[in-house]
Amino acid sequence: MWKIGLKLVSAWLFFVISSNASAVSGFSEINNELFDKAHLKNVSQPGTLHYQYKKDSFIDGTREDTIDMIVTNLRNTGRKDTSFEFFTGPYKRPYEERNNQQGNGVFVLYLEFDIHELDRLTGGEWAYFQRKIRWALAKGAEKKEIEIDYQGQKVKALQYVIQPFINDPKKERYNLYANKYYIFTMSEQIPGEFYQLRTIVPDGKTWQEGDEVLTEEILTFVGFEAN
Repeated sequence: MWKIGLKLVSAWLFFVISSNASAVSGFSEINNELFDKAHLKNVSQPGTLHYQYKKDSFIDGTREDTIDMIVTNLRNTGRKDTSFEFFTGPYKRPYEERNNQQGNGVFVLYLEFDIHELDRLTGGEWAYFQRKIRWALAKGAEKKEIEIDYQGQKVKALQYVIQPFINDPKKERYNLYANKYYIFTMSEQIPGEFYQLRTIVPDGKTWQEGDEVLTEEILTFVGFEAN
């Protein structure tokens, strides 16, 4: 199972060529924001970025966990070495270190986890879900400017929303998840720039804040701890 996971990560990275490249002409804004920015430029000392995971599912119940990204070996070029403590206990997933990075790889690993979960819940093929998500990111997202609470202050952020499966002619194979939302919230004012990745499986065809949901999973940045 873990070998499959590592292959998934490799496939994500192959698709984008490099998480440290400059913005690619012809790709969408969200694609460039996620894959091509130097998210770690505002991490100026070694330390750990802490993320909190929360899940509320009508199938699996509730769960809370943590993901930590450890940043070391800060270079004069701005690049850093990164490693991950991805979940804890029986849910812990092993990932190799990612060295010489400018981008924040936490969302890549989290999307790999999400695809693995879709595969588990639907009996589908992980590569199919991966392809639909990356196509949606390449096509573009609904975007809006928002404010988030960080360390007791309101800071500006950008929020991007995609529904990768909604127009899939084969969605009846996994109809329960066909309307799934992926919500990316990013801010240059927080370390690592990734504030939140939230997914919603609505109890219906559409969803807005406050509506009932079948499953909600949220990965939220909670702080940076210097070494």
